[in-house]
Amino acid sequence: MREEDIGRALETLGLTGKEGRAYLGLVRNGVSTAHQVSQLLGVQYPAVYRILQSLQTKGWIEVSRERPNRYRARAPRIVAEEAQQTRGDDLVAAAEIVGGLRESSPSKGRAPETDVWIYKGAESIGRKLREVILSSSGQILCVSPFPVAPEILHLLFDALGRSRRLVRVVLNESNRSDLAELSGLLGRTTRVQFHFPARPLSTTRLAHTYVFPSDQEVFILNSFYRDGEFAADKLQGLWVGDMDFVRIQLEAMLLDLARPARAERKVLPKAQ
Repeated sequence: MREEDIGRALETLGLTGKEGRAYLGLVRNGVSTAHQVSQLLGVQYPAVYRILQSLQTKGWIEVSRERPNRYRARAPRIVAEEAQQTRGDDLVAAAEIVGGLRESSPSKGRAPETDVWIYKGAESIGRKLREVILSSSGQILCVSPFPVAPEILHLLFDALGRSRRLVRVVLNESNRSDLAELSGLLGRTTRVQFHFPARPLSTTRLAHTYVFPSDQEVFILNSFYRDGEFAADKLQGLWVGDMDFVRIQLEAMLLDLARPARAERKVLPKAQ
């Protein structure tokens, strides 16, 4: 086992770097005096006493009553289990405290641009989508009027499947065949429908997918396709908390859907 791996593990369980080195030294060298630990760490007496006192307070070592004091490491498996339990309890308590925080109510006089937040990349978008889904207090609607890549559906269903609320998903008919491979991500509250008909599309295009967690906000997932292939590096998400902006986006989408479908022009070879 590498030294750096051991050091990181000890820090994860609550020790500082120097505390971890001191404890590890006591494990390997057996009972030691402060002077011996000082030589091991390369630190002066005042500092080593603070380190040893901290380790004792945390329950990682024991100290004798004789003079000079002698220090012994407690069994690694025992202290590791105790530290794991303590850290686990602390994490649960900390999570409850943070989860109980309440966001301040937005000011009515705030600028409209503060209602639009941009996210780029699948990881960032997925994280925000999960937040939007889990914070929703009502039914969630997801609408994808145009065909999207399977990667987009995977990103959506990974987030939507976590909801404890009813989720209604309306997709393009062209994505029906993709659903079988994503069935494992569908939550018990998810209902999928195919209401948008398949039709010829240009090979270079932009597709919008809308996730409505409430009547006042929307998350818009923009996927770009170049020469018929999904351009993952162009993936973008917008969280919008302004309903007027949402209406404008929906009106533009409906106008686009109302336009007659046009097949791509075919270029005929010139006669020889």
